[in-house]
Amino acid sequence: MKYRILFSLVLSILLFISGCTNKESVINLKGKSDEVVYYGKGEEWLATYSIFKVKNSLFDSIYIQNIGGNREAKIGPIEYQLVGGEGFKFESQYPQELQGVRSFHTSSEANADVVTIKPTTDDVFKLTIKYNGKIETLTLSSIAH
Repeated sequence: MKYRILFSLVLSILLFISGCTNKESVINLKGKSDEVVYYGKGEEWLATYSIFKVKNSLFDSIYIQNIGGNREAKIGPIEYQLVGGEGFKFESQYPQELQGVRSFHTSSEANADVVTIKPTTDDVFKLTIKYNGKIETLTLSSIAH
């Protein structure tokens, strides 16, 4: 009898605790957490792409920086295209001027219940940068945390 009461008490506490937990969905990124950062480096460019889920919103941000050797060269505007899995594509609508230390940054917010951001089946994003008549493609891989 004593064990039956103890068992019932433990079971009740577990049910109470599980009923009180917040069951928010995770970013649909193949089991990754609510915070994921992807990074890639090429000959002339480096880039980071970050995704954060906060409540029902997805915040994503891309940062592109020129790391070429000729620091005095005029690079001009760039165009970019970020491609992931299942049809995900994020691209410039027109040529973008670089700012600061030869870099470009943009971010967005989307409804996490509607928008899904997934990497390719290889767990990467592909970033293509067009500049001065040239093209460089970077592979952005997840940074483990």
